[in-house]
Amino acid sequence: MNRDVRDDFQGDRLFLKKMNELGLEVIDFGFFRENVIWIKTKQGKFVLKGFSRSETCNKQLKLSKLYHGQKQRIMGTYTSYPNQKKTVQFGKYIWAIMPFYKGEGLHFGNKDDVKAGVEAISRFHSFSKNIPLPLYEQLSSYSLFKKWSDRLDAFKFHARSANWNHQMRPLISEIIMWGEWSLNHFDHEAVEKLENKAYKKKEITHGDVAPHNFVKYKEKDTYLIDFDLFAAVPQAFDWLQYANRILPFWHWSYETMEEVGNEDFLKWFTKRWFVISLVFPTDLYREWNRALKTGDKEMIDAVTRFTLRDFSHRKKFIEKIMKRMS
Repeated sequence: MNRDVRDDFQGDRLFLKKMNELGLEVIDFGFFRENVIWIKTKQGKFVLKGFSRSETCNKQLKLSKLYHGQKQRIMGTYTSYPNQKKTVQFGKYIWAIMPFYKGEGLHFGNKDDVKAGVEAISRFHSFSKNIPLPLYEQLSSYSLFKKWSDRLDAFKFHARSANWNHQMRPLISEIIMWGEWSLNHFDHEAVEKLENKAYKKKEITHGDVAPHNFVKYKEKDTYLIDFDLFAAVPQAFDWLQYANRILPFWHWSYETMEEVGNEDFLKWFTKRWFVISLVFPTDLYREWNRALKTGDKEMIDAVTRFTLRDFSHRKKFIEKIMKRMS
């Protein structure tokens, strides 16, 4: 891991000294991100996560405690330093520690991996209803309609000044039209009912069911990691995001969803609001907003390939929905 990615880190010597004070003899370390470090020690391998606010750190530790010790792992959880402290202040962050979980992320082009992800989300949702009310009330919530409206507005803003290549230029108006159609047909009443029901049942979402936030160890259980985007919103929003992430790998085929899904997942495809929401190209907006904001050529090329790869299949899928719902 390239140590040069760190920003304002206080040097190897001070870091190693601090780890030693905590009872960890570090052999090697590196950075995933500025505030996420892996360390190899004589006691084993760990991941340190840095928080700029103690409130955020404490909330994540409380959430972690809820999932700790489950016989069938549901979430990767934090642990203590050898001196039994949960956190340590170093540099500009408060650092919590978790084991380095063995395993791989999921590959959404593999049906077994997609099924494993479905089961992991179901287990997470089922257990998460046990969250104590005081902790549940600390979680943030959001309006899906507003979140998506903001994302579409950001894409329109970036798209105006973007230097589109000859392949992308003809597609932009259609990509924008899909988002506008989905928001214009958004079933506010159904989603509001869903949100009220979810609050009464204390439903929470993981919020980022991307392939790298799953851990699959050999052929054993698959579980989720990362507490960053937990929210007090309907669990259906996790399923909507999961569908949006896996459909591009399977030519936008509902038949494939039937093969890989369970009842928790597939029941949402019968709901009008959910099907209309599948038209909204949130993945394209998310990736393009990030790429166009940075102006990074490699990132722009990668998102271009991602967009073009399944565009015709996505278009057929969307047109079918539009025809059915209009």
